[in-house]
Amino acid sequence: MKIIMYFCNFIGFNNLTIFNQYLWIMTDAFLNLLISLAPFTENELADALPYYQRIPVKKNDYFSKAGRISDRIGFVSSGLLRSFYTIKGKEVTTFFLTPGTIAASLVSFLEVKPAIENIQALEESEVIVISRKHLFQLYEGNWKWQQVGRILIENYYVKMEYRSLSLQNQSAQERYKQFVIEYPEVLKVAPQHQIASFLGIAPETLSRIRKAK
Repeated sequence: MKIIMYFCNFIGFNNLTIFNQYLWIMTDAFLNLLISLAPFTENELADALPYYQRIPVKKNDYFSKAGRISDRIGFVSSGLLRSFYTIKGKEVTTFFLTPGTIAASLVSFLEVKPAIENIQALEESEVIVISRKHLFQLYEGNWKWQQVGRILIENYYVKMEYRSLSLQNQSAQERYKQFVIEYPEVLKVAPQHQIASFLGIAPETLSRIRKAK
């Protein structure tokens, strides 16, 4: 809230409606992320405000669905979402999306193709979203937004590679230990079979690991 108040005072919002919109959409965490990725001025951030929306995603609702083109990308403001795909009738969890992370079916978003994976809320959540059209408008108007997009995509693929290496090189016990450190809040919400799927092990194996602790 302190960061938001600073920006709003600096810009000099006299219109209470616009000020309230800023408070509603531009959370501290989202602003911190943008500022950490590019040297935005207060006015540049304010100019981007109309392009963003903060939307609720109810428990079990989908932010993105397999088979449909994903035309938006989001920043998880609160709650918990899960990305997964289905193969031979079995769900495979690829990521848990906690506050501060990016929610996107990235291949679908970038290539304008039907998504392979789903993104579903595991609890009541809020996501700050921008459409592909509006994001590309920001890219065209300011190199700083291009830098934000590039870094986020780099981070996404680095995260994917770390996950791939973990599945290849770590034992089930090591993966679970790391999961507990990185996702303590997920343990309280996600069903055991989803966590097991993310770790690349059977639910029975996860149960044995937990009992051994």
